[in-house]
Amino acid sequence: MDDQSAAPDLRVSHAEREHVVELLSGHFREGRLTVDEYAERSDTASAARTRRDLNMLLVDLPGAELAQARDVVELTNIAGDLRRHGQWTVPARIVVRSRFGNAHLDCRAARFTAPTVTIDVELGVGNLDIRLPKGASVELEGAHAKLGTVIDRTEKQFERGDPHVVVRGGTAIGNVRVRY
Repeated sequence: MDDQSAAPDLRVSHAEREHVVELLSGHFREGRLTVDEYAERSDTASAARTRRDLNMLLVDLPGAELAQARDVVELTNIAGDLRRHGQWTVPARIVVRSRFGNAHLDCRAARFTAPTVTIDVELGVGNLDIRLPKGASVELEGAHAKLGTVIDRTEKQFERGDPHVVVRGGTAIGNVRVRY
């Protein structure tokens, strides 16, 4: 799928609207939606114009494909800190790029849209600090700090937590730290 076909503001087809109504129907049958919620969301899906309209109907339902939407947040700058904290939406993939500056991702109060989140990091000079909610697990095998350290302050688990965060890439000069 190319980037243009995944754009959230791209107009949707009848088939995409029907697909979302089918997903909602499944969640209604499983008891995740009340009769009123199902009726309201189905009506909204039938009238949706863009992928963003359809995505909003599914974002709080587990395992739902978000209507082929691109589920990526890119945080980039040349100098200065990058920050996300409080109640924000964590997509399936986050890209963090900075030449000079730190990146702070506080996910403790965030809402996750996928059970597994991949964080791709390209920092020149700076630290990456990730704060996860209790019960989350982290995979740091793909993380590196050329002149610095990779620090995992989370509890080691045999099973994947929810969410499971995979960190790839890292920093040339600085540290990568993950904690609760």
